[in-house]
Formats: sequence, C-alpha cells, structure tokens
Amino acid sequence: MWDNPRLLNRISAALFLLAGLAAGAAATRAITEGLFPFRQVTVLGARHTETQRAMTGVVRSLQGGFFTLDLEASRRAFEAVPWVRQATVRRLWPNRLVVQVQEHIPAAAWNGQQMLDTHGELFDVRPWAGLPRIHAPAGMEREVARRLADFQTILTPEGWRIEALQVSPRRAWRVTLRERPATPAPSGAASESHVAVSLELGREKLSERVRRFVLFHAAAVASVGEITQFDLRYPNGFAAQQAKGKARA
Repeated sequence: MWDNPRLLNRISAALFLLAGLAAGAAATRAITEGLFPFRQVTVLGARHTETQRAMTGVVRSLQGGFFTLDLEASRRAFEAVPWVRQATVRRLWPNRLVVQVQEHIPAAAWNGQQMLDTHGELFDVRPWAGLPRIHAPAGMEREVARRLADFQTILTPEGWRIEALQVSPRRAWRVTLRERPATPAPSGAASESHVAVSLELGREKLSERVRRFVLFHAAAVASVGEITQFDLRYPNGFAAQQAKGKARA
C-alpha cells in the first residue's frame, strides 16, 4: 500500500474531507449555539431548599443552545439530584427551557440510612427526626410503603402515630405506636409523654389485626391498666402485656 501513490492520495483526500466535515460541524454547532442560546431557564416543582440549590448548579452545567442541547442527558442530570424523583425538560421557542421536577414525598426513614417515599422508592437524603423508623429486608420497599399507608389510614383518625415499623427476615411485622396528645402543649411547655405501644402482627391479616387493636384497646386498658404490648397473632383475640404481668383478652 505504501508504494502506491494513487491509493495514498485517495486516503489523504478522504482524511482531509473528514477533518473538514468535523471542523464544519463544530463551527456550525458553535454558530447555532451563538445565534440561538437559551435566554431563560425555568424550573418548576422544586420546593425543598436543597433541590433549589442543586438546580442552580445543574442549570449552569448545561451545554448547548436551543437546537443543540441534549434533552435526555439534561433530564438525567436533573434526576440525579437526590430529592428529584422525575424530571421533564422541554424547549419553548424561541429561547426558553422549561424543567418540571417531581420531588419525592418522604414517608419514613429506611434502615437509618435513606428516605422511603410514598411510592416505595428510596432516595439518598439523611432521614430527619419525627418520621416513622423502618427496619426491613431489602426488596420490600414498595410493600412496606403500601402497608405503612394502610396502617396510618386506620390508626391516625384514632389518635395514634406510628413511631417504628419492623419486618423480620421471616416477614413478621411489628409496629410501635404512640398516642397523640388530645390537645397540643402550650407554647414553651414540654409535650405530653405517652408510653410506646408495640403491636405484634405476625405475617398475615395485618390490617385486620391493626383494626382489632383499635377496636379493643380502650376496653383492654380499662380492664387491666396501661398496656405496652399487644400480641395480635391469635385467631380471635390478643394477648395484652403490661410493664409487669400479662393478661389474655
């Protein structure tokens, strides 16, 4: 090949042509971006301060103009922000970019490391105090979120707050509750303290057993006094345990 001048000339011409096309494409892109830059970027749906700060950094990192911006890569960049669950990115002629984000709605603290949202998805934000504490095997996120919502629907109207929820490796469920104060504490005063109540639910008929607790809690307390644990795994009853002693109901 190297002793064939005609072939070498053809290869050289092809290389020059490719180089010219690449240079032309780069020049065209630069001219296009210069003629059609984004004059306004609008981000909708970012409510948390952490999200708003991160959005500023992502917007500054975007590269391209109206015709050259990679929308899919831009969407992925916005969805990489911890609080953002979903993002859509669209152009508006002649020079606007609109970003719509949907943030995670926190439901609980997951294994002390992440947040669990209401869709059963985890996101990497440090949990804060006051959320239910969840300890459960990996892979159960969606089921736990669904069960948590079911339990809250039953318990919240009756004045109970879920403090913790634990699922064992054998899929046995335990819920820890605290009763909400009947009236809020005066400003500056310590809030009323309530003893935690543990519900042993087992592995089946979970919502039915929570309803049984709600139905019989008041009568059980009136009968035996303050109760710290309800074992609801019995077919037609429960065991109520006080700080000392046990009563079968």
